Amino acid sequence: MIYELNHVGGPVQDLDASLTFYTDLGAQIVDTLFMEGPRVTRVHLQLGTGLVELLHAEQPAPDATYGLNHIGFMTDDLDADYARLIEAGYAELTPPRVAGSGQGRLAFLSDPNGHRVELLQRTEEFRVPPITSTPLRRLAHIGLDAPDLEAAATFYGTHLGLPQDNNTFRLREDTLKLSPSWPTATTPVNHLALEVTTPGPDQHDPDGNRLTFLPVR
Repeated sequence: MIYELNHVGGPVQDLDASLTFYTDLGAQIVDTLFMEGPRVTRVHLQLGTGLVELLHAEQPAPDATYGLNHIGFMTDDLDADYARLIEAGYAELTPPRVAGSGQGRLAFLSDPNGHRVELLQRTEEFRVPPITSTPLRRLAHIGLDAPDLEAAATFYGTHLGLPQDNNTFRLREDTLKLSPSWPTATTPVNHLALEVTTPGPDQHDPDGNRLTFLPVR
């Protein structure tokens, strides 16, 4: 069973620049790990209540692309959930295997609009109690493009089991919003919406991810 929308993540070109950008906003580093096998540094940042996973390759491929490119969900039965979703017709990307970090197992598949979805089964918990001591109060939602909105709603609502309110899906601390008409983005994840005490204009991080700022509710 899927029980947590765990993180949004993707590769970064310049890890120091990305960390400076997000910590200046008020994010806090809650986990750092160098994965020997793939030679990748993984950093989890907590933005108020939500996790963002940054992945920095020591020797990136010549054709590497950067930016947030997947969303990760926790499951208590990776093999069964993955098999169920593949049988339902969703595209297989990476079958269940041991994670590069050695922390549990993972698998990847594609949602109906081509977004990479990671399923994780592990015992490690990186999220800490909500961090609200900075102007950044929480990761309000993850915005995904959904040209086929009905199919996406079926995937996230029916098959992943996320509670749904119109085109908004909430699971524990995190919220996913789908729309066929977000402004065009340069990264696979359309945008992150952050609740802050003093909202301002949209910004882009060093890898082109768009961040929008909302007033604290």
